[in-house]
Amino acid sequence: MRLWQIIAIFTLALPAQASLAPRMYSIMAQVNAGVYQATAANEDQSYNNKLSIELLYLVRGGPTFGGRYMIESRNENQSNTGQAYGPMAGYYADNGFFAVFTYDVLAKLGRWTNGEGFEVSAGYLEHIGDGYHVGAQFSVRKIRYKTDITNNVAVSKDVTDHFPSLSLMYLF
Repeated sequence: MRLWQIIAIFTLALPAQASLAPRMYSIMAQVNAGVYQATAANEDQSYNNKLSIELLYLVRGGPTFGGRYMIESRNENQSNTGQAYGPMAGYYADNGFFAVFTYDVLAKLGRWTNGEGFEVSAGYLEHIGDGYHVGAQFSVRKIRYKTDITNNVAVSKDVTDHFPSLSLMYLF
């Protein structure tokens, strides 16, 4: 998704008046998917795919907290797949805007394991019917992988990503 597409979604959604959560307390399931291309440090093209599944406890007009499981694949010098999970906390406003902080307590990417770090996301969700909402978010993620399973003298690997995602959310 290009930046102009994200801006268009946010701009068109501003006049929306639908309430995000009709009940005071709700359980929500959210799926975020992002596919993007970046330029690596050595000027090579890098292709990244991320899919996260989140389960959150939503308090209308208050804090939201829960957890997520994420899988990703990257094609930098070689093809790598990985996964991460951790707790989340944030705020979902009635008008659909939200901000979420996630701390990945354990992450793995290819031969790198024992990773941890954070992700900060901001986005917008629009009510489309029943308990379903759809929208977009932009995230900044920074992870430090501490262990290389093929080389025990390797120091660490830092990965920083800036990426858009499409979001689908269901309120129970």
